[in-house]
Amino acid sequence: MRRTIKAGAAIAGLALVLSACSSGSTTTTTTTGAAGTQAGAGASSAPPAAAGSLLIWADERRAVPLTALANTWGKENGVAVTVTQVNFEGMKDTYVKQAPAGQGPDIMLGANDWAGELVASGLVAPVQLGSNTDNFEKVAIDAFTLDGNTYGVPIAIENIALFRNPDLAPEAPTSIENMAATGLALQTAGKTQFPIGVQVGAKGDAYHAYPFYSAAGAYFFGQDAAGAYDPAMLGVGDPASLEFAKRWGQLGAQGAIKSTFEGGNILDAFQTGKAPYFVTGPWNVPAIEESGVKFVVEPLPGWEGVAETPVPIVGSQGFYLNSKSTNQTVAQAFLNATMNTEFMDSMFKADPRPPAWKESATAAAADPVIKAFGEFGAGGFPNLPIPQIQPVYEELGLAQARILDGADPAATMEAARVAIEARNK
Repeated sequence: MRRTIKAGAAIAGLALVLSACSSGSTTTTTTTGAAGTQAGAGASSAPPAAAGSLLIWADERRAVPLTALANTWGKENGVAVTVTQVNFEGMKDTYVKQAPAGQGPDIMLGANDWAGELVASGLVAPVQLGSNTDNFEKVAIDAFTLDGNTYGVPIAIENIALFRNPDLAPEAPTSIENMAATGLALQTAGKTQFPIGVQVGAKGDAYHAYPFYSAAGAYFFGQDAAGAYDPAMLGVGDPASLEFAKRWGQLGAQGAIKSTFEGGNILDAFQTGKAPYFVTGPWNVPAIEESGVKFVVEPLPGWEGVAETPVPIVGSQGFYLNSKSTNQTVAQAFLNATMNTEFMDSMFKADPRPPAWKESATAAAADPVIKAFGEFGAGGFPNLPIPQIQPVYEELGLAQARILDGADPAATMEAARVAIEARNK
């Protein structure tokens, strides 16, 4: 049976909340939820909404279903809820600048790996999942949990996988080397400039390279006896990471992957049938489907002669609660109204990342593309919500770009380890 909770379920309890939050014991805000507005990285710096109103930041796609809930819930509960579209790439940095001064949104839709910085800075408050805890995928809750507190209402789970154009590459690659050989042959034939389409850039991209890294048996952090990831058990610079670096350097020397590869350029090529492979996530599914190009989504293969099975990094996205907001109780009431199948389904429809809500996830898995992402993500490395992971992403990314450009693989990887340890002291 589908479990749906209408937005009005919180009405009775919220009446008392608004009474406590408003300036007078008999007055509540009766304005309806406002329509979504557009803002860039420099989003509105107005203070968090006054009592009886809420301000929410979200990306362009998911602002639409959020606005629908905001309008309905706002009318039923006498709260003015404004949903503002904010560029996802600049959202966290803008929030970090504004929140300490009591500005910015009451609620923000962001990535779980922002939690380490936001919690350490005291800029987000724990959220309450209550009886709905078991309705979420555990990996999604874990992604927002630090020191026993949950700092996000999970919306989606995300990881990358391999997109393959069967017209250019009819068979699933049996190894990374096989994939490189196919891609290079197509490049020689003038059919692609991206033998293996994986985003790198001048600063590298350890997130997108992780399946190649893990395929060598390499890891970011080891686990203690209790299974918890320990930042002191750094895997960068260990023998498995050096094996990855050697093979990664060979791909660079062949031209199969270059540091100049950018995600937008690869997407354009894949959409026009000019790239055999694209290592990316579900966020690019709509654009690829709209292009009409044939594609399949599948796991990345491993390295020849290495028994390890590659896995991606698995992250989550969800709602954060501003610890500086004067409306935390009202904001929590709104978050309670998001925890139902109807709303989670609408968020998935707007942005097809595998849902964190179990019932929505089960329905979404009927789509073979979504199912493929879930299968490859099973057993993946969690995008840990701890501050120590950011230096790993940055220093390892730089090392990977330098290795592709011809730097000594072992020395570059060992230097990355030194830099990470220095930053995480």
